[in-house]
Amino acid sequence: MTIESFRILLADDDATVRLLMHAALLKAGFQVTLACDGEEAVRLFEAAPADMVMLDVEMPGMDGYQVCSYLRTKIGNELPIMMVTGMDDMQSIDRAFEAGATDFIAKPINWNLIAYRILYLRRGYLNMLALKAANARNKAIFSAIPDTMFILNGKAEVIDICSYSDSTPWLKANAENALTQSLPGDIAKLYLEAADRARHQGTVESFEYPLTLANKKTRYYENRVAVIDAQETLCLVRDITERKDSESKIFHLAYFDNLTGLPNRQSFMERLESEIKRAKYTGNKLAVLFLDLDGFKSINDTMGHTTGDTVLQSTAERLQSSTRPSDFVSRNNLERSEVKLARLGGDEFTVVIPNLHRAEDALILAHRIREAMRRPFHLESRDVVLTASIGIALFPDDGDNAETLLKHADTAMYHAKSEGRDNCQFYNIALTLQAEKRMHLENDLRDALEKQEFFLVYQPQFDIAAESFQSVEALIRWNHPKQGSISPLDFIPLAEENGLIIPIGEWVLRTACQDAARWHQQGHCLEVAVNLSPLQIKNPGLVQSVLDILAETNFPPEKLVLEITEGALMEHNENTLSTLQALRNHNIQIALDDFGTGYSSMNYLKRLPINNLKVDQSFIHGLLDDDDNLAIVRAIISLSKNLGFTVTAEGIETLEQAQVLKHFGCETLQGFYFSKPIERNGILAASNKRWSIQPMKPSGITHEDR
Repeated sequence: MTIESFRILLADDDATVRLLMHAALLKAGFQVTLACDGEEAVRLFEAAPADMVMLDVEMPGMDGYQVCSYLRTKIGNELPIMMVTGMDDMQSIDRAFEAGATDFIAKPINWNLIAYRILYLRRGYLNMLALKAANARNKAIFSAIPDTMFILNGKAEVIDICSYSDSTPWLKANAENALTQSLPGDIAKLYLEAADRARHQGTVESFEYPLTLANKKTRYYENRVAVIDAQETLCLVRDITERKDSESKIFHLAYFDNLTGLPNRQSFMERLESEIKRAKYTGNKLAVLFLDLDGFKSINDTMGHTTGDTVLQSTAERLQSSTRPSDFVSRNNLERSEVKLARLGGDEFTVVIPNLHRAEDALILAHRIREAMRRPFHLESRDVVLTASIGIALFPDDGDNAETLLKHADTAMYHAKSEGRDNCQFYNIALTLQAEKRMHLENDLRDALEKQEFFLVYQPQFDIAAESFQSVEALIRWNHPKQGSISPLDFIPLAEENGLIIPIGEWVLRTACQDAARWHQQGHCLEVAVNLSPLQIKNPGLVQSVLDILAETNFPPEKLVLEITEGALMEHNENTLSTLQALRNHNIQIALDDFGTGYSSMNYLKRLPINNLKVDQSFIHGLLDDDDNLAIVRAIISLSKNLGFTVTAEGIETLEQAQVLKHFGCETLQGFYFSKPIERNGILAASNKRWSIQPMKPSGITHEDR
């Protein structure tokens, strides 16, 4: 059947979609008949049956599910039916397949790929027709004159060849030959055992076997053995290689991913259900690993889908090479019972580990996979590094059926991403509760600004030279009407995920500048530091927004310090540097927060337009007890002075810490020793306090002047 003669019935109540789909299919060479709803689709099909039907799920009157069920009931399971849906949730997909759909495609439709999807279904359909035709043809041949027919006696000798075909070149043409001269001993034994069963049970026995011929090609034969008398049996041989090939093609289309050759979702779910039944019977555990590539979308967006496909194929190869033979490793010629690695779609892969003895075994395998994924992918003459986030669900702890285990492994994978990516996490009930809490919190977060639930507190920063507070750091707080005070560690990541950090960040900056401007009017010219999130730094409107707020609040730009984290600069680019330089050009100060916790390169640190380094409190906590921390802090202060930066130390809790830092030359100290964060009305009183910090050389420093 040619493409031009392949007729498609398309039903969609959206006229625009119909026209676009019609144009795409016509361009690919198909014949297309259009229907605007389900009832019209049924009428047109009954009047002139099509070779394929495409149905929109949501149509007035009969929807796509009803039309699909009607066609299946009327004409059977061979007709390919594709559901076109705007819903890509699992429940909608399951419902489509329950109604009898062959495949589905989600809106918005990629018009460049739709023709290939149809060609893919057409190929499966034609293979199905080929299989049906082969079966009918072979049945007719068998009913009339078999390909090959010979008579076998009780001694396994061929005493007559009634009909001979070129498809059985292995059969000796002369009579009175032992069957073992034509066939291997194990296959000859099959004939004798079938003859014995037929003789004792009065039945016609059938069996199949593959046979490698002299030309090294393997062919498949179907055999029927019927008793003639007490000594002789009639053996009919039919070559079924064509049927086997068609079955293999259809099986591969149904159960394997065309891009990677790995089992697909349907194969995975069937295998997982089977493994669950086995685990229930034996009392064993099993693990489901759900893997997603971090940053894969950017590969598709920047380098194209062809390169993305190459990455997916390489990922499948790495999964196969990094799993044990007993793990979910699959090759195209494996039986379904052996399939344990699958690609669900996109950049999502799954692994099932049956007969799991310890949960740690699943974690070990997950780490091995992550290590394999970290190796650079060689793409377009350059190396690209991707990582993997992996979620793990255990049977029976996390679910007792395939759908639940897969969903929970997926949830655990997203938890792994939220923990910084390139890691793996187990699923547990606490994760679900946490996800629900985050969902409600995100909804409330959207209203918090409008309802004025946010407020600022300020942590004073002690200037060693002035022996008083000369600056403060603005810190946001959220007073939830029902849950009370919510930590920024809980709601700031949510705000960054959904983009609310932009308006929240603007509110923080505006409020901090307003408060600081009032302090200036009252004679206290304090600097105010405000934190910027990585998303704010990437916002192209950041510079103008900052300048507008400074003008609105009449706050001097040289008294504003914008703090950025070291982690935010790990993926720095020229746009980031341009943004920071533009802020510096307006006399706004830039501080690098949490210094020492990331992977700053000295090569680019000197290029950054910053004024101040803030030493992370993790180094300060162990300053007096850990020689390594002492050396690191001293080195940071020395480095900063060589580069022309001032240094602020965070997390000061004792006088001794302050004295040692003054000895090293640190300019500014911040921590609970001096003051906890306080509300704006208490800042003026705090700024009047004075401390006299005497420098103290720490014990253990014996080479200071070398």
